[in-house]
Amino acid sequence: MTLIILTPIFIGILKKFKANLRGYKGFSIFQVYYDYSKLFKKGRIRSSYSSFITNSGPIISLAAAITAAFMIPVIFSNGQTTFGSIFLIIFIIAIIKFFSTLIGLDCASTFGGMGSSRELFISMLVEPTMFITIMFLYFENKSLNIFSISFMNSGVSSYSIGHILAALSFFILILAENARLPIDNPETHLELTMIHEAMILDLSGTDLAFVELASQIKLMVFSTILINLFMPFGLATTLSAITLLKAIGFYIIKLLVILFMISIIETSMSKSRLFRVPELLSAAFSIAIAAISLNYFL
Repeated sequence: MTLIILTPIFIGILKKFKANLRGYKGFSIFQVYYDYSKLFKKGRIRSSYSSFITNSGPIISLAAAITAAFMIPVIFSNGQTTFGSIFLIIFIIAIIKFFSTLIGLDCASTFGGMGSSRELFISMLVEPTMFITIMFLYFENKSLNIFSISFMNSGVSSYSIGHILAALSFFILILAENARLPIDNPETHLELTMIHEAMILDLSGTDLAFVELASQIKLMVFSTILINLFMPFGLATTLSAITLLKAIGFYIIKLLVILFMISIIETSMSKSRLFRVPELLSAAFSIAIAAISLNYFL
């Protein structure tokens, strides 16, 4: 629950990082809360061509994002939780993408259809790499439970080369799955370049707030998965005040490092052409294959 509530602050910190790297002050890190406050006060305007998809899609997307957030460890894991299958979490997160693409198509907008087709094109390339990365974790830990994997890796003092390569592959997937540069530019509203923004171009008011919040929670969920699967050092394994406080500190530091890395990429790179995206995701796939090979042979 804390992760969900603090998601707008982390997004505000990401925007603050980008503003500082560009040489200007930027908005307050609490600006995202103000934006949501304005959206919730506005009415919803919907296309006359839209159906029940546009009515229910935004709230279903937000529900899926919140469900996924409750199914991952953030600061504590004792390895004894029965739920937490990585595949189930990934499938729940995929609900957000599924309804986002349907919303883009449902409004009968040319730009919405373009954004939806591009989103599914990228998703088709992401899924094999995601599967290979998850398989690396299974081969390394003999488990698909995210709580068990984070618990087993929390006591590791050093990580193998294969583990580091798998983490790099997953980081590239975070950029692709969350419409970040160089895959997509989250700040643009140019119809010929945007993907995520094109799908939600016809949304307003609470519909837009629900979809945007779901997208931001999705980024935090993916970042938390990266933290607790590939670098869970400092994760609390016992319910004591000292270990929990340390775990909170470690988690915030690691999350800020990830957000800073994303901000560096987004301020130093431009958006790639759509047909250059397969090259980047092919590189991520090759890195994941190399990680499995190194883990198997070494």
